Amino acid sequence: MQRARQGRRTMIGAVVAVLLIGGVSAGAWAITREADGAAAVCGDVTVPASTAVTYGLGLQSAVGTDFAAQHDIASYGSDFWGQEYGGTRPVDALASAVKSALTADCALILLADDWGVDSSAFRAATEEPGGVDAYERLRSRAEELKDAVRAALLEQSPPDDADLRSAFERLGDVSKESDLAVTVWRVHGAEEVLAASMAPASPTSAGVTGSSATVDTTNAAALRDRLIAAGASVEELRIDSQEISKEDLYSSQILDAMQHAEPGAVIDGFTEGERLILVDKLGGGLLTFEQAPQLARNAYVNELLEEQLEQGIDADPLRMTADLATLLLDATP
Repeated sequence: MQRARQGRRTMIGAVVAVLLIGGVSAGAWAITREADGAAAVCGDVTVPASTAVTYGLGLQSAVGTDFAAQHDIASYGSDFWGQEYGGTRPVDALASAVKSALTADCALILLADDWGVDSSAFRAATEEPGGVDAYERLRSRAEELKDAVRAALLEQSPPDDADLRSAFERLGDVSKESDLAVTVWRVHGAEEVLAASMAPASPTSAGVTGSSATVDTTNAAALRDRLIAAGASVEELRIDSQEISKEDLYSSQILDAMQHAEPGAVIDGFTEGERLILVDKLGGGLLTFEQAPQLARNAYVNELLEEQLEQGIDADPLRMTADLATLLLDATP
């Protein structure tokens, strides 16, 4: 199986980023009005103008924010989208983003049809009246359809061992890191007692950020008592990678630091005067192919899906029947 081209990955990544990145409040330029007629045709699916406006609603904040940053726009008038800035208009950038997203979704529908996957739920979602959550519904239906296509790809084009190993090897190390649960002490103070208990870093801890030494945690309770008796502040943290939220940056930092450390590792903390001691650890390190066959299957089918979607996008399956920039401008207050 050929690997997907980097250029197309970049384009798709940009579209995904547009979908996910938060933007400036849309109050200054909100697209709110319904639109009539058809905007495009995808195979036997007619994309209503109102659906194109729904895509515009979903993308406007991120596109507007990005455009404003690129053109150093500090204030927004009532005609933000139609006004020219350096010879170009924000609405043209929005129209381009909407067309890219519509084309990608069109390619998904046609790919599903090719593999005998029922795309009726997604087709119906593209024709539903717009609303505050219409775009989110579309994205949810798209993900459901992708999951169904993945299942069909695995069933009808099953990978052999060489395919799976090759896909696994192409995964970055971050994707191969195993789940990790640690018990860590945050220590402030009692540096003399801590220094007296430390030995030079072990080879397995030498590559850990800030790791300079280890302590014997065989009798962790006794070590903790000595530190506290000497005036140290010792806080015990129990962190599990399967339970922390993405917003918990501090816990994520600790897990990253301890990923390849061994119990007893002492590293500089992330606040002034802080030391972190790894007391106990379960998991961590990089998974092997034999340990993670499902990870390899997921990598294989994700690559195959992306590759086929790229081919579908390259075929330019969407036929526009309306000028998107004009349509979007007409939908603004």
